[in-house]
Amino acid sequence: MQILFYTTMAAQEYAEGRGYYPEAPARCPHPGCHCPVKMLKHGFYKRYIILLSYEGFIWIRRYICSKCGRTVSMLPSFCIPRHQYGLEVIIGALQEATQRGSIKYAGTKWKKRPPSLARRHIIHYRNRVIQNRGCIQLGLNMMSPEFIGLTQIAGDTDWTRRFLDAATDPNLPQFNVTYHELTGKSFMSLHNNVA
Repeated sequence: MQILFYTTMAAQEYAEGRGYYPEAPARCPHPGCHCPVKMLKHGFYKRYIILLSYEGFIWIRRYICSKCGRTVSMLPSFCIPRHQYGLEVIIGALQEATQRGSIKYAGTKWKKRPPSLARRHIIHYRNRVIQNRGCIQLGLNMMSPEFIGLTQIAGDTDWTRRFLDAATDPNLPQFNVTYHELTGKSFMSLHNNVA
């Protein structure tokens, strides 16, 4: 299991091992356990991340439950679980594609600059957001009533544009963490159904 936590530290600091690592969860977050026992430190692992300002490995802190033996990884807010590209890269490329109305344009622009992002990545990310529209909308509704108006937008392209505007205003990493806390998933995870 992975849990996101908000941080303002740069990825470079995590790479050098100087990153802030959050306190251990006070109870096990795993379904079926939820024991009110503080989890124990269980080492680190390296994770590869690609951001606008950094590309390389960062250290991720792990914790273990003394009752069920399952672990939890604490990811900083600039990461997206199970994705190599970071939050700012994925959202930036999607915004470029929706603002211009052209994935080809966005792919050409992002391929020339570091990190090199292929057009197929942008297509994949856009399709994932559209596939997850129902779950993303549910999470947005839980975050704030002001997002309920997005449900009335019929077209996927218009809805995606409005979602990206809402997600980046005012603090993208905080949105990422809040959405993950409320839904238990990343907005880029594959959601097969809506509760």
